[in-house]
Amino acid sequence: MPRLMHRDPPPHPFVAPKAAFMAAALSAACFAMLMFRGTLTEDKRFLFMLWNLFLAWLPYAGAVAAGAIANLFPSGGRLRGLVILLIGSAWLLFLPNCAYLVTDIIHLIAGRSRYMTDGAFGYLVWYDIALFFLFAWVGILLGYLSTLQFHRLTARRFGTAAGWLFAMAASLLAGYGVFLGRIVRLNSWDAWFRPEELLIDVLDNLHWKGIAFSLTYGFMIAVTYVTLYFLQDGKR
Repeated sequence: MPRLMHRDPPPHPFVAPKAAFMAAALSAACFAMLMFRGTLTEDKRFLFMLWNLFLAWLPYAGAVAAGAIANLFPSGGRLRGLVILLIGSAWLLFLPNCAYLVTDIIHLIAGRSRYMTDGAFGYLVWYDIALFFLFAWVGILLGYLSTLQFHRLTARRFGTAAGWLFAMAASLLAGYGVFLGRIVRLNSWDAWFRPEELLIDVLDNLHWKGIAFSLTYGFMIAVTYVTLYFLQDGKR
């Protein structure tokens, strides 16, 4: 009697639902902390972080969409593969927005003098450090969850090694995307609205400093991904 080939079940659309719920709850906490800060200090300078947080949720939305397609059409097919490929391309463009939240800490450094009173740091700086850390942590978590979805999809289709190769390559590309966003000041949607100018900007910034920056953040993204992956329990 022939042995039936075992196939892993389609990935859950919400990737890791409990972790995704925690990301949503923590996003709400970040919003509340930012509003409390604004009410307490009448300083609205950090409201831009809400926009950055919204952009960090877009890759996760793409991961949910890809998981939903995989569940709706579990038997596969070229059309399903094409749709997931298109979603994955958009996901990769927006993935750097997750780690970009880590770089927002530069605003604390740039505004160092605002926190000084009689030569000592006031208490507000300690609140802001916690605030920026939590925003950054949500970004890291969302980047992990969305990458995990495409890692699973790739591994299910092409094998375990291909899944890990994809995850690491995406991490390095995301590091380069953080460089393009923070240093070159490009946006994810520039790929659609001004592709020629984007290509010129990319070519003009192919230098060792940009490579070093990209590798540094690519390494950070890869390390946090692998850490969270094995903390979760390492299941594909």
